[in-house]
Amino acid sequence: MADLANLTTEELEALLAQRKKEEKERERKEREAYEKFIDDKTSQVVREAMGLHNHMTNFHNKTIKDLEAMREKLNQYGAIKSTSKGGFMRKTKDGNYKVIYRYTSRGDWDERGEKAEGLLKDFLSDFVKKRDLKMYKVVSALLERNKEGKLEYSRMQSLYALENEFDDPRWKEAIRLFKEGFKPTDSKMRIEIHKRNETSGKWEPVSFNLSSF
Repeated sequence: MADLANLTTEELEALLAQRKKEEKERERKEREAYEKFIDDKTSQVVREAMGLHNHMTNFHNKTIKDLEAMREKLNQYGAIKSTSKGGFMRKTKDGNYKVIYRYTSRGDWDERGEKAEGLLKDFLSDFVKKRDLKMYKVVSALLERNKEGKLEYSRMQSLYALENEFDDPRWKEAIRLFKEGFKPTDSKMRIEIHKRNETSGKWEPVSFNLSSF
């Protein structure tokens, strides 16, 4: 402080300017180091993601070819109908894994689906729950919505298979409206791989979706 007191105004201003210059240089280096770190990590994630994407694309294409070859063999052997679009399911020899290859549709239901759901729930609570609790639980489970809040097409197919279980007009009308109100967005063969839980023995899907981890 004694030394500063002996400096002239010009010398103090020069010292302050030098200090500001040094601070700006430090801030610049910190900013550049931060931006480089962020850019490097972003590029790394993108490169790895693209590598996985290419690997998954190759895996999907190869697996489709393998499963189509399997389906052709099964057709020739007579294990499934040659005209079937339903695909097939095969377990590994140890019984711990299975592959499902099936034709599925994705889509949603219009306002007729909402009307059908109301009719069906009214019929279930008014009639089925009192007379057949097991069937009530089965049908109710088929009407459960997924994480996106939508009905599952595969479950609805199981519901349609029960169409002749009841003669009640509400039941028949609900099934009809569900069928008419479905609007498919895409339909294709899909691959599912499942593994058996070592503790519970139940089948669990092997997910390839990052959001499921």
